[in-house]
Amino acid sequence: MGLSQKQLGIQAGMDEFVASARMNQYERGIHTPDFKTVLALSAVLKVPTAFLFCVEDDLADKILQWVKTE
Repeated sequence: MGLSQKQLGIQAGMDEFVASARMNQYERGIHTPDFKTVLALSAVLKVPTAFLFCVEDDLADKILQWVKTE
């Protein structure tokens, strides 16, 4: 979507002073977001929450394809 980590975090409701660091920690697997944060991130990114939990790339692609067909 072309958002920086900070922009994504802010749009998901995080404080602007910690948004970049928190998003970086989530991406690197250092911390795991709570479900409320996952819901906010999925809304900003316009993807189902299941997409954010996918380990398998093929399954993630199928989830996005399914959403596009609705």
